Amino acid sequence: MFHMQPGLALFQRDAHSTFVTLRHRIRFYQQLAVLARAGVPLRTSLQRLKERIAGREIDILSKQIGEGEQIGTAFAKAGFSPFECHLVNAGERSARLETVFQHLSEFWSRQLQMFQAFTSQLYYPLVVLHIAVFVGALLDSLMSGSVIVFAVTLVERFAFFYTAGFVIFMLASVSWQSEAAQRFWLGLPIIGRTLSTAYAYRWITALRLEYSAGIPMPDAVADAWQASGYAGRDQWAKEGRQALLEGGELSLLVQGWKQLPRDWVDFIETGEVSGALETAFENLEAEAARAWQIAQQRMTDWVPKIVYFIILLIVAAQIGFMTYKLTVQPINEIEKALQSVNGG
Repeated sequence: MFHMQPGLALFQRDAHSTFVTLRHRIRFYQQLAVLARAGVPLRTSLQRLKERIAGREIDILSKQIGEGEQIGTAFAKAGFSPFECHLVNAGERSARLETVFQHLSEFWSRQLQMFQAFTSQLYYPLVVLHIAVFVGALLDSLMSGSVIVFAVTLVERFAFFYTAGFVIFMLASVSWQSEAAQRFWLGLPIIGRTLSTAYAYRWITALRLEYSAGIPMPDAVADAWQASGYAGRDQWAKEGRQALLEGGELSLLVQGWKQLPRDWVDFIETGEVSGALETAFENLEAEAARAWQIAQQRMTDWVPKIVYFIILLIVAAQIGFMTYKLTVQPINEIEKALQSVNGG
């Protein structure tokens, strides 16, 4: 399945994925939510979905559920992301699976909307880049008078750009396994904001679901970190569980966790004092969702413009190089020829 990280999620795919599109993933959770609300057992629902949506994950999940495995464990064994597994586990404990399935379908629907808005603005600059490469190769061939030169130059330049794009894609995908590389992405002005708001949204959503299901706070906080997507989530999950078991306050822990928004501390502290933590978590989840959507919109607006600017620089460099070859270089060659004649 797509194991997407928000923000750059659209650039990543799990190596064992068989869900061919994000739309299939959304449809999978939408139909599970509808069937769960109708009271259809999960085992029966998965048998029906196997006939409509092809995927290794669904086959494994259906087999695990059929053998009596717990739902959260079955999702993990089927290769779903930690975020999904922890939310499903929380839904299973609270007997609110239909809510969790609906939540997941909405979460990935937001990802799809961002992907569509993002890619739609990349079409024009990419077309400009291809035209520039084609024109550059054509001008080279006109100077040499050879069709073979045109074909070879065109293939070489397209191969260079496609290879560079593939390398960037792979580096972005692999970097999520490294905490240091993830800090680099989080430090970027626009992309970093999108990622941090998405992680915060995952964290508070998992925490709210598990806490409302009656899960002890130490376990709920640890699971929230595991579901968040941060590369260092294991360390913070262990730290949070241990501190809360020793009688620590969540508001003090959140104050020390720089990965989470600073204004959350006051909300959580108020919830602890008033005994209305669940309400505080609900308000924070709504606020985190709004912050994530705003950050996504900003990324969708600005990243394509930055890409377009880079492509314009590439085109300008090509034009400059071709201008040099058509004007300056011939003049230099004539001057050298005259000097040679005069010298002779």
